[in-house]
Amino acid sequence: GDEADVSLIERALTESAWQIREGAARALSGVAPALAVPSLSRTLADAHLDVRKAAVLSLTRWASSAADAREALGLALDDPDADVRAYARRALEAAST
Repeated sequence: GDEADVSLIERALTESAWQIREGAARALSGVAPALAVPSLSRTLADAHLDVRKAAVLSLTRWASSAADAREALGLALDDPDADVRAYARRALEAAST
């Protein structure tokens, strides 16, 4: 994806339907980390746990190569949902080995 794609995806992250926001978070895994990580980091504050989980799973792609992705995953360790925390913890553990 390019910047035009990211712009479209970022608009989708503001939709009222959580399914659209979840799909947008997943779509960000297909663009460059410099474009995706900032949006995914903001998405970790979404009200719906499936959207936050999708953001964590997308960030996992860059856990071993991008410090800002690891920082965002570290913030997800405090998520109220156990699944979101577990995915973030697993990504960070895999990145440190």
